[in-house]
Amino acid sequence: MSLIQSPILSPCVEQLVSSTVQIAYDQSRLLSAVAVSVLFHLILRYRQSPWRHLPPGPTGYPILGSALKLFDKHWLFYESKQKYGDIVYLNVIGQPTIILNSQRVAADLLDRRASTFSGRPRLIIGYELLTQQLLFALGGHNDRWRRMRRAVNEAFNVGFTGRYHGMEAEEAIRLALALTAEPSEFIRLYDRYAASLVMMITYDRPLHGSEKDDAIHERLHASNRRSVDAITPGAHLVEFFPWMLRLPTWLAKWKRDALNGYQETTELYEELVDDVVERRAKGSARDCLTTVLTEEQERFGLSRPEVLWSAGTMYAAATETMATMLGWWTLAMVAFPDAQRTAQDELDTVLGQARPPRVGDRPQLPYTSALVRETLRWRSGLPLGLPHVNEQDDWYEGMFIPKGTVIFANVIGCNHDPEIYGEDARTFNPSRHLNTDGQLKPAAPDTKDEGHVSFGFGRRICVGRHVADDALFAAIAILLWSFKFEKSEEVSVGIDHDTREDDADSGCFRAPQSFRCKITPRLPETLDILTREMEAR
Repeated sequence: MSLIQSPILSPCVEQLVSSTVQIAYDQSRLLSAVAVSVLFHLILRYRQSPWRHLPPGPTGYPILGSALKLFDKHWLFYESKQKYGDIVYLNVIGQPTIILNSQRVAADLLDRRASTFSGRPRLIIGYELLTQQLLFALGGHNDRWRRMRRAVNEAFNVGFTGRYHGMEAEEAIRLALALTAEPSEFIRLYDRYAASLVMMITYDRPLHGSEKDDAIHERLHASNRRSVDAITPGAHLVEFFPWMLRLPTWLAKWKRDALNGYQETTELYEELVDDVVERRAKGSARDCLTTVLTEEQERFGLSRPEVLWSAGTMYAAATETMATMLGWWTLAMVAFPDAQRTAQDELDTVLGQARPPRVGDRPQLPYTSALVRETLRWRSGLPLGLPHVNEQDDWYEGMFIPKGTVIFANVIGCNHDPEIYGEDARTFNPSRHLNTDGQLKPAAPDTKDEGHVSFGFGRRICVGRHVADDALFAAIAILLWSFKFEKSEEVSVGIDHDTREDDADSGCFRAPQSFRCKITPRLPETLDILTREMEAR
């Protein structure tokens, strides 16, 4: 007889088995209760989670999310609003991202809630390495940003822009003279005009084409390209995988290049600032941004590197955008010749043909002013501006915006908003900015009297926008007075359509594709008049 079959042990075995089954049953009930409780808790948390109330947007793909949508320009600028509305959510490789598609929503968040929505996303290459956190336009909403922006704002405040009008007119006349000699090189000459004017306003150091000027221009251009490339979305893996920052310099070429770029740029900025200080001591340097920064350095609480980069930041921010907008304006003049003729008729009526216009003539030239305003509205060099970040969780019209969301204002979409500019919003039409008496009418409420939002929003609005607007007016008015712009007879550039989207991206910038146009003086004596005007300065 086996041990289990023993009559003595059978009751014990039965009791053991029974107890084991009971314990297993009790544990099963306990586990079931725990599972139900956890499931109920998860369901409750899900139902109460604010993440269920994100703005609408495309589903996207695993890992990538909706990142590819950022590179689809037509979807981004136009289709996203048609399908999802004024505020669109994208998951960009796990990063919450929002696109604001109307002036109303952009102003509500970026202007009226600026205390929350004025941050910047982390830019490891462009901000932390290449500029050592000194390019304040890319910096966080912090003390350094406040001090540097305050200093630059004082030099570029609307009440002080008149000090630069003479410089703007001088460089615009120089541009017109150059165009009489090389009209086919207008894009290159626009770039030189923008660089020279910004150099004059920043360092009282125009670029007149000498060997030394060309060398400085080349160094500044290289610095600008490094910055643009550094902030271009998707340009560097370290932005998505920050742990790569720990790699040693000898193993990470991108890190070596960024650190060397910072050193080269700082040395250049130092040379330019020291030159102004030396000339100022001799009494040969005019008022400019650098004189304000160096002479008021202590009052602004700026360190030496902060002075250098405050000046350099303005050069980097202004040159490419100004040249780009002149390119867009030229495209508009060729595509919409009626607007060109109307502006030229106004210039001839008000000024005649004895002298070119000046910035001081602007109040008497409402149509020309409207044309400048329309150029900035019709196209923008920064179609998504620079990204903002919200620094705390927020809600907007029942939609949840989690802390740390990267927020882009769709500048093109805002500027082409049919509710503000009419059903022809995508057409170039300066008259939309004029009242029935032919005078400039009040701009849309959320455009800060500018008629567009191309200069940005809130505390991040372009600090040099008043100077930039005057400089653009000076160039456009003098070029319209001097020349006729027509489609080139050599090639059809295909710019007859109101909704033309033909452009060439350069990182975060948007410029017209290369095109030809015919530029001819309006009068036989144009060259002589411009020459006399330059000699009188």
